Parts: sequence; structure tokens; C-alpha cells
Amino acid sequence: MRSICGIIAVLAIGLAGTGAYAQDDSGNSATAGSTLEGIIEIGALLPVTGDASAHGDDIRITVALAEEDFNKYLEENGIDWRLKVVAEDTASNPVIALDKLAVLHARGISAIAGTYSSSELRNIKGYAENNNMLLISYGSTAPSLALAGDNVYRFVPDETIQAPAIAKYFESVGITNLVPIWRNDAWGNGLIDAIRSEFTALGGVMDEGVTYNPEAIEFATEVSLLDDITEKHISEVGADKVAVVIVTFSEITPIAQSASQYDSLSQVLWFSTDTVVNDAELANDPIAQRFFNETGLVITAYALSSNPVSDSINERALAINGKLPNTYALSAYDVVWGFGLAILETGETDADSIKSALPTVLENYSGAVGSIVLNEAGDMAEASYNIYDVKERVWTLIGSYDSTTEMLVFVDGTETDDATPDDTQTDDATPDDTQTDDATPDDTQADNGGCLIATAAYGSELAPQVQFLREIRNDSLLSTAAGTSFMAGFNQFYYSFSPAVADLERENEAFRDVVRTAITPGIYALNVMVLADPGSELSIIIFGLLSVAAVAGIYVAMPSLAVYAVARRIRNRHA
Repeated sequence: MRSICGIIAVLAIGLAGTGAYAQDDSGNSATAGSTLEGIIEIGALLPVTGDASAHGDDIRITVALAEEDFNKYLEENGIDWRLKVVAEDTASNPVIALDKLAVLHARGISAIAGTYSSSELRNIKGYAENNNMLLISYGSTAPSLALAGDNVYRFVPDETIQAPAIAKYFESVGITNLVPIWRNDAWGNGLIDAIRSEFTALGGVMDEGVTYNPEAIEFATEVSLLDDITEKHISEVGADKVAVVIVTFSEITPIAQSASQYDSLSQVLWFSTDTVVNDAELANDPIAQRFFNETGLVITAYALSSNPVSDSINERALAINGKLPNTYALSAYDVVWGFGLAILETGETDADSIKSALPTVLENYSGAVGSIVLNEAGDMAEASYNIYDVKERVWTLIGSYDSTTEMLVFVDGTETDDATPDDTQTDDATPDDTQTDDATPDDTQADNGGCLIATAAYGSELAPQVQFLREIRNDSLLSTAAGTSFMAGFNQFYYSFSPAVADLERENEAFRDVVRTAITPGIYALNVMVLADPGSELSIIIFGLLSVAAVAGIYVAMPSLAVYAVARRIRNRHA
């Protein structure tokens, strides 16, 4: 939970829905940037179409918002030049990505936001370095591209950070044998290798598995082979100890359709990653949905803490596109700002100047993904991952992993670390041991793990509004006896009707929109609670009452005044 001093600092920076940046005392940024004139172009390679198109439109929107916000920042600081993002669609294809990079180079652009996938990035990396172009990826996570000193930065963590979360999850739930099926590309191969290394180090068995051509559209042969392998592992250890790991993009839907025809594949747990989040085909395919409802589908998702910048982006993107942007789209927003601020810092647009300015820029920047700390390879150095169980298109948070502590924590407070299974804590975890996103036992529901109405309204446990409510509950209310007592009484009342309301939201889109519109002002009113000091009974009570007053003002006082004003006007007309 942010402290009062932290909130004051954020406000001082001027976070009015844009990226936060504090210049150094010399004011060099504004001075250098003021030497530029007119329109300064940077490039963006986006997967608007193709295999990764489920995320491409989100990224296109956040890149446009970043351009808008950065130019507003320039205007507010009296800088005359403006930033323009020249976007090209790669169609999620490495060959097309290279062609589009050449187009940008011919235009004289040397700073490129992209690419989304590691296979695209690997294919264009050589061209970029030969032509002194700088790439900052918002989605590539292949460990093979984690190279120090090159012209590639990545504002996301590589898969060696995610793999321990996946391996520890399987160990903690008793999975001993993994059967992988994955895309034969830089990202798929890198993630599978990382999982294999971590899982076997914990004593697990990971089969050689099945790989497939990313350009394939039919997977009957691969799925048949996958079934044979899975059946063998089931015969050895039992279905409850076997899981299928699928590292994929939109191919998950046709693979699930084929897998639904096989008994062995229908008996085991399936596991994937956040690349399938917001995949419309998967969400709307009845065969795939029925299959995963039977088997279970668990997903790891790169987790970000809610902040004023991401909240603003999410709200505007939701209004534009009708859904929340994915995490990588938020990273893309920060990539645009990183380029813009580096150009502002140096007054230059060439790759070498931008590259030299990035370390200073990032020290003073806090944006959509928060602070950006890079390792020697130029990638995000640390990350957290949430683990979700997905059924009936409802995301239930079941745990979280923090790479800084190397600890997996489940919603019931159970912790796992590098100790042996016998050392795993199951009974002694206190509320302080749980992570921000952990739910308490009272509000862990079979439907969607607490915050039922908000989760259904915003479409996902990943929604920043839902995470904000969870943060208020865990970090503020549950930190005191008064807050805990309040939550106990509130839960009894809330869960007497919220499951039925949430069901209606999922069944009726119009009703969901009405609920979302109705609850959004109340959620924002609860921002008063971030000023409370966790653990302080008096502080929680005071700011709790202020929150109640704010909510009452929105839903009671303001409507009442409106009704009174209308009634008075009617009376005056008839007087």
C-alpha cells in the first residue's frame, strides 16, 4: 500500500493520466529537447493481425495513448516539437516484421518500439544492428535474446523469471509429470527449456513432448501424438499427477478442439500462459470452453500493481475498445515514453544517443508498469506473476509468485519456497505473509474468488479496478481488528446476493454494462482509503468513514439533490 508520502510524491510529479517523469536539477532535459523542431518520428512494429492479434489491437491503442500523453507533456513544459509514432502491422510474422522494419529505416527512423514476439525480434535484430537502429520490445521474453551490449532492450522480463513460478506451482499441487506441446519458435522453445530446467531441478519428470509449426492451422497429428504420450504417463503415475503444458498463441483453440476427442487428454490438468488472455476465439468457442471446464485450465500472468498511470490507460482503452488492455500493451505505452524522454534528454534522434540516455531516463520514470529496472541484458530485472484457474471464462486467483523473494503464495496463505515439500507452510501463515492479490478464506468463492460483482463487471480478476478493491481489503481493512470485523459482517451481507448478480452480468451484456457504469464512481471514491496507514486502527476507522461518506455522497446525496432540484423546478413552473 502506498504511504501518504508516496502519494504526495506522485501528485507532485503531476500524474494526470500520463507517464510520470522527473527531470534532474539542471533541467537538461527541457534544454536539450528544445533544440528539436517539428515532428519527430519513432517506429512501432505491432501484431495487429496474425497469431498474436488477440493482443495487437490493445497494443495499438496504448501506443496511440502514449503518443497523445507524451505530446501533452511536451506542451505543458513549453517544448515545441511533437512526437509521432509511425506504426506498421507485422501480422505476427517474422518475415513481414523484417520488411516493415526496412520500411521504417527507409523513412529515416532509428528508434523502434517492437516487436511483440521473440521470433519476430530474433529475425529483425541483425538488420537493426547493421543499420544502427534501436529496438525496445514490449513483449519478447525468450531467454536466448537476453544479450548484454546489443541494440535490443525489453521492457518485460524473460522467461527464466516466469519458469520458477510455473515449476513451483506444479510441485505444490502434486504434479510430478509434465507433457508439453509448444510453438517451435524462439519464445516457445525458450519457455519450454526454462520450465524443463526448473521442474526437473525440483525432481519432476518432463517429457520431450510435442512441438508444432507456428504457421500450422491443423493439429490433428500433433494432438494424437500428445494423447499417446499423456496416456503413457497416466499409466505410470495416475492422471492426477500429470499435466499438459501448452505454450501457444491463438492455436490453443483448434488444439483444444482436437484434444476434446481423446480420453487421456480430458483426464489431466492443462496449463498455459498469459498469451491466451483476451483471446476472443477461445472465449467464444463452445468446444474449447467445455473441454477446459472439464480438465481445468491454469494460467500464469505477468502481474502489475495498479497505479494512476495504468488506471488512466485502462479506463481510456476500455472506453475505446470495450475491454481492458493486456499487460504487454501497458509495456508498449512505456516504450513510447522511454523513447520520447530519451530524445528530450539529448536533443538527438539517433540510436546511440537514445541508448546512452535510457539509463538516466528510466531512473526518473514511473509509468504504466511502474518503475522500470533493467538487468545487464537490458531486460526487466524483476517481476511478479499471478496464477489463475479459468473456468466458464471466469478467472479465479489461486496464487502469486514474486521473483524477488522466489516464493509462491496461495490464496489460503500457503507458502512455498526453496525448502523441501515437508517444509512447506500450510498452517502458520499470517495475513502479513500473503501477497497483495491474496484473497481471504471468507471471500474465496468457487465462482471467481471474491469481488464477484466487480470481476464480472470488468471481465477479469486482472482488471485494475478489481485489483484495487483487493488491495484496499488486504492492505488496509484486514490489517486491523476493526477492519477485519467490518469485512466479516460485510462478507455475510455481500455474498447473500453477489453470486446471483454476477451470474446475471455474465449472462446479460447490457446488464453488465449498467452495473459497471454504476459501480465505477464508487470504486474511485474508495481512493480515499489509500491515505490510511495500514495497521493503524484510528487511521483505518477515520479514512473508512470518509470513504463511506464519499460513497454515500455519490449514491445518495447527489441523486437526492438532483431529484429535489427537478421537483422544485416543476413546482415553480406550476406556481
